[in-house]
Amino acid sequence: MQLLKTLLLLAVLSLVAATAFGCGSGDSNTVESGPRKVFYPKGPTREFYVVGGDNAVQLYGHEATGGERAQASKVIERWMRARAAKDHAMECSYLARSFVSGFVADATNVSNGKVTTCPQALAYFGTSAGGVNHFDDTTTGPIDSLRIESGQGYAQYHGNDGRDYIVPMAREDGGWKVSTAAPFDRADAE
Repeated sequence: MQLLKTLLLLAVLSLVAATAFGCGSGDSNTVESGPRKVFYPKGPTREFYVVGGDNAVQLYGHEATGGERAQASKVIERWMRARAAKDHAMECSYLARSFVSGFVADATNVSNGKVTTCPQALAYFGTSAGGVNHFDDTTTGPIDSLRIESGQGYAQYHGNDGRDYIVPMAREDGGWKVSTAAPFDRADAE
């Protein structure tokens, strides 16, 4: 019992000493050096930055040039139109070889060898290849941001359904290709 009283007395004395010497302001929105500062990245990726959220894509590498963003936009817009039309052969033409290789291997494996091509894999997996809205074209025009580094990239755009989307990309043969079967909803990354 004596130990408990001693610990309680020490805790109270520590609190009194901290208050008396001005440590802390009592304001949860400030720190000793002043108001809490929030970091916002520069450039178009800033539109997708969520304070306190998962911002790995928004801070990845660096922002691509306008020309690279325009080239990636054309690929994504055409890929989305092919997806919406369920033109799997055309859709596959916009996909990166590295993605197609793994995607087809997975489809071959789960179909016991019946699926051997990219169009067959897209047809086989259907909406499960890319979520509920696999065949919806969610673009409104050019992408808003393309974060790149070492031949990999992440396109970001505001969708026509009020959601923000991310599309992984790969640099291939001097241009950008899509590295996924469907765009990722930014909200799902949280």
